[in-house]
Amino acid sequence: MRRSQLYLLCVSLLLPFALTGCVKSTVPSVVKDSPQKQQAQQCYEWLTALKGLDKSAFQIYTQQFKTINNSYEVYKKNQPIIDKNAAEIMKTEIDNKVEVVCSRVRSAVFANMSSRANTLKQL
Repeated sequence: MRRSQLYLLCVSLLLPFALTGCVKSTVPSVVKDSPQKQQAQQCYEWLTALKGLDKSAFQIYTQQFKTINNSYEVYKKNQPIIDKNAAEIMKTEIDNKVEVVCSRVRSAVFANMSSRANTLKQL
């Protein structure tokens, strides 16, 4: 009986080392961006496109993003010292406003391109 217990002890101690060869040791180097990061990138691309299409609209939306960024700086600065619920409300409002302004930018790009397409149709 003692021999089987000793055998089990040895196996339980050595088994993890034996199995390490079965585990894939490399971690995939490519990690997909989160959907939120992809949306932010798309918004930036739309804003960049708008810069070349409609400078006045670009300036309006750039100013709106600056206002949001200023609010975000206040949020990050005060987050550790304010109530958790208040911080969550502020973060939610900031995220919502970013989505709203991104939608406006996308709409402005679409409207501008649609107008240009209609001009081409009239030729």
